[in-house]
Amino acid sequence: MGKTVLITGGNRGIGQQLARVLASDGWDVLIGARDPARGKATATRLRKETGGRLKAVELDVTSDASVATCVQKLRDGAIKLDALVNNAGVFGTARGADGVARTIETNLFGALRVTLGVLPLLCDGATVTNVTSGLGELSNLDAEHRRRLADPALTRDALVAMMHDFVRGGGKGWGTDAYGVSKAALNALTRILAAELAPRQIKVNATCPGWVRTDMGGRNAPRSVEEGADSVRFGVTATATGGIFRDGRRIAP
Repeated sequence: MGKTVLITGGNRGIGQQLARVLASDGWDVLIGARDPARGKATATRLRKETGGRLKAVELDVTSDASVATCVQKLRDGAIKLDALVNNAGVFGTARGADGVARTIETNLFGALRVTLGVLPLLCDGATVTNVTSGLGELSNLDAEHRRRLADPALTRDALVAMMHDFVRGGGKGWGTDAYGVSKAALNALTRILAAELAPRQIKVNATCPGWVRTDMGGRNAPRSVEEGADSVRFGVTATATGGIFRDGRRIAP
């Protein structure tokens, strides 16, 4: 029986390429997409390309209701997950308070919301892969927030509170922009969830695809979508937990 993976934001870019590769490798792939029509079109096209098993599921990572509905449909279908890839993300959103809030809500809280939502569906020993970015390296932050995010005693509740404070402050005072902060916080969340889920042998890692030529990365990015997806794929079958990786090599947070 094949293994099943859910990829958020799987209808384009790195997520779509990862879906293509995993389906070709025999995985049952669930393509999470906010727009159900685009998700279905992607699943149909990739089924023809790969001969694999792909299905679209409507999923807006910024919505509690959407996540709950998606999880219930999967539960009704008796679907269990061997892997989750939190790939959905935004970059270069509208400036100002709304842009800051949307960035944190999608890139950080979206990953947390989906992970917690699908926990009942994750098999023991499953993997969770959070797609991060080099722009989230702690070295890009001011010393105080770098120290706080790197603190081994940081809890999930404390991290969430920090991010709410960041949004209320308009995204200022951290030494970098909201995108960088969202990915630095995602790296910290990866470490926290790895410890929380260790009793179930669920491996939680962050993988950096690098700067990739996608709609988000732009045409001048140095890496192909195939290279980016291959870097992310490492997390799907990783045996380590709590790390941050690029191209299969551990990198500094």
